[in-house]
Amino acid sequence: MSERAYQHLRADVIAGALAPGQKLRLQALQQRYELGISPIREALMQLSGEGLVSNDGQRGFSVSPLSRDDMIDLMHARTSIETLLLQDAIEHGDDDWGAGITAAYYKLTRARLPQDPNDLVAVELWEAAHRGFHAALLAAARSRWLMRIDEQLIDHSERYRRIRLAYTSSAQQLEDDVMSEHAQLMEAALARNAGLACELLRSHLMRTAQVLGERFAE
Repeated sequence: MSERAYQHLRADVIAGALAPGQKLRLQALQQRYELGISPIREALMQLSGEGLVSNDGQRGFSVSPLSRDDMIDLMHARTSIETLLLQDAIEHGDDDWGAGITAAYYKLTRARLPQDPNDLVAVELWEAAHRGFHAALLAAARSRWLMRIDEQLIDHSERYRRIRLAYTSSAQQLEDDVMSEHAQLMEAALARNAGLACELLRSHLMRTAQVLGERFAE
């Protein structure tokens, strides 16, 4: 029951179904997930340890807020770790690694970027394909510890990436730009050009911070 509560809560926080800063009242969550108070409380404590939920002591739990400073710090941390992982993956990746990248990119092109952020089915399909592509790029990296840390950073950055869709003036232009970025990343990785691939990855990850940073400043 605790694992079910954890998975439900975690998914809803990352997806934004539970909004940043929202108070998480135990009885409301009990009705939402049809689970007992104890497993929900355990799940909230676990998510608090991951930084997705804030534990305010006597005031209870709330969804961790989003901010410009947090986003920039997060993206810098993720960029630092993923460029290390990508460089190692390019150095040690074999033909199966290359084939995995190609297959993941094909799935990404079939998913397509959602034109409407309220189309939850399209958003979920895109997020799964997007995660799959980035995971394929790093799949040959050897550091399990860095991979574990990166997974946590990806969860947090997904909260920001999802709201980027709502702030674009041209959904088609965003799709063209994003797909071009992924194509270039794939080509550089398969060509074993670690320097170019890492620079492209750094630019790709920081693009979300640049776009949303302007909105937070407004």
